[in-house]
Amino acid sequence: MNRTQVLLAIPGNWSSAEAVNEQISLHSEGYTMAGLLLLEDETGKAFTVEVIERDPALAEAMIHASTSGFTPKIAKGLARHTHIVYLIVDVNDVSDIAAARRAANALLNAGGLGVMVETAGVAYSKEEWQESKEEDLALDYSLLTAITEEETAYMSWGMKAFGQADVAVPSTLDVEDAIHVIHSFNFHLISGGSMFGDGDSFAFDDGRTFTVEMGEDERTSIDNLLHNPFGLIYLVPQTTEG
Repeated sequence: MNRTQVLLAIPGNWSSAEAVNEQISLHSEGYTMAGLLLLEDETGKAFTVEVIERDPALAEAMIHASTSGFTPKIAKGLARHTHIVYLIVDVNDVSDIAAARRAANALLNAGGLGVMVETAGVAYSKEEWQESKEEDLALDYSLLTAITEEETAYMSWGMKAFGQADVAVPSTLDVEDAIHVIHSFNFHLISGGSMFGDGDSFAFDDGRTFTVEMGEDERTSIDNLLHNPFGLIYLVPQTTEG
């Protein structure tokens, strides 16, 4: 797995930056603050944290990036946040992804209101993020990635969290089919399936086959948090000529 980083923004109602540390000590259930590091007591994993004062733009971005639409109560709570904790996670393997979700849970328990996955452009309420605490790669994938519909293609975002390229399929596919193809290909990669090169084929059990076209991620500038340095893969449906 390619080394990478995950960036999570967690707004909350804390009276000060120092209060964040205090609430983590009281309510995080197994985590300790040491300067700018959040330490997971059981595993020794360390996460860099940065605390800043409220940013109305983040709350607005989270409301627009919600996967299911926040209730008015949740949206109002986000708008009234006082501070934001940025959680920076160095990822070397999939166990670090699971650790990132646990660390975000700890910050939510300490007063966080929700999670903005800055590296995928998707946001969740506290309840959505904590809906399941099981160790599950499929759940980690669903939380840290997103799919959008663009003018000519459906595209995934956030696969750089797993050290992989994002994927695009043509908009000529039915939306449900497009989502299925993207999720299937992405999960194949992150779960240890065979890797692909330019021109290779990816086949489904129903006989459909897609040609893999490797490319650069030119959707955003290189310094954009959404930019995927591992590239963008186009899956082109192969036609069967009778």
